[in-house]
Amino acid sequence: MKSFYLKYCKGQIAIIVAISLIVLIGMVGLAIDSGRGYGVKAKLSAAVDAAAIAAARGLTVGDDDAERLANAQASAQKFFNGNFPNSYLGATPTSLNTTAVHKEDGYWQVNVSATANMPTTFMRVLGQNEVNVSAAGEAIRRDVDIMLVMDTSGSIGSAMTGLKNCAKNSFVSKFISGPGGDRLGLVSFASGAVLDVPINKDATRGFNKTQMNNAIDAFTSSGWTASAEGMRRALNEINLIPASTRSSLRAIVFFSDGAPNAAPATFTRTSGSPNPVTGDLESGTSGSATGRANELYREDRRDTLRGTYTNIATLPNTGLVITGVGGVPLASYNNVRTLTGSPITNTRCNVNKAARNMVENIANTSRGQSIYVHSASLGSAVNNPETSFSGGCSTNSEVGSTILKRLANSTDSTTYNAAQPTGIYVSAATIAQCDEAFSKIASEILRLTK
Repeated sequence: MKSFYLKYCKGQIAIIVAISLIVLIGMVGLAIDSGRGYGVKAKLSAAVDAAAIAAARGLTVGDDDAERLANAQASAQKFFNGNFPNSYLGATPTSLNTTAVHKEDGYWQVNVSATANMPTTFMRVLGQNEVNVSAAGEAIRRDVDIMLVMDTSGSIGSAMTGLKNCAKNSFVSKFISGPGGDRLGLVSFASGAVLDVPINKDATRGFNKTQMNNAIDAFTSSGWTASAEGMRRALNEINLIPASTRSSLRAIVFFSDGAPNAAPATFTRTSGSPNPVTGDLESGTSGSATGRANELYREDRRDTLRGTYTNIATLPNTGLVITGVGGVPLASYNNVRTLTGSPITNTRCNVNKAARNMVENIANTSRGQSIYVHSASLGSAVNNPETSFSGGCSTNSEVGSTILKRLANSTDSTTYNAAQPTGIYVSAATIAQCDEAFSKIASEILRLTK
């Protein structure tokens, strides 16, 4: 009897142990397979997020929305494959779905979703042979209105070819061209300024990439640095877009290799005809010395001399305000550099100060209208005082990079205003660094589109 009871108990214990082992293996398997599943989920989510961002960037290629969607889908697939290798933790991706919808308010909404099949290991004892893992991501890209302002003055010199290439390849190419895309316009300046490519002002949006590239290819290097006129034309042009169709993100990208040295205004002569005369007065040729010729260039050309005058004795002013050449009133004037004389005398120093004040004031006006200003430079001249243009006055300690930072309202600017949009300033010491500089500004703008 005792022997039978012991055998009976042993039989029960064996059954309990067997059942417990199944449960224990199942629990261990659940922990292991769940851990693998979480790992697959995290990797899949990261891959989907990368694919969504890539799809938003991929929208820049195509002449219409159908082509842009196809390119976005191809870009999403490429980045997904690169971020989720096949058989990761034994899982195999089974689908990737990418949609991009262009909203009427100017936004692109990109949605990417994916699933992956992960075979189980220990959980098979519980009848669970596989686990399906899914993830979804979204990216929002809003359209942008941009005016690109390019310095083509004589100091660019032999770097012009490289400058043109990086402007085209590292900036223009980053934005959505064709109907329904981003808006890009182009202004170039030297001893005056030219609207090379008007910005699209109707509801169709977009820009012609070939037209932009051809206009950039036509640049030559000559003349002075009429920065104020270049900035003024850019602000005028972007503001001609009707308020009802403007993008919610607007930007002016300003490139120069030095400090301003030309002041645009209408000047009264002491005698002679025509009188008054309008144009860009070059600080390097100004002065009150007897017989000194003042070079006045057409404000609507890059390098066209209107005339040389020895009888421009004073600069136009209302108080200490130098008036602009039409279009944008220079209200809320910065006046950070005091001009001398009453009335203001025509000296190299005063013209040089006025040129700097004017471009900063127009940039300040732009930012006051919620327009971002970003700036870039090339070469070492932006870090030189350029005393030959100022006649040795106090501006000789203020270099071009200081002014470009002020234009952008970068956080390291000497006049940083936290209440206005904060732009960035990027310098390229050599032409080899030019691509990086333009790419950084393009990336900053695209970051704000999301």
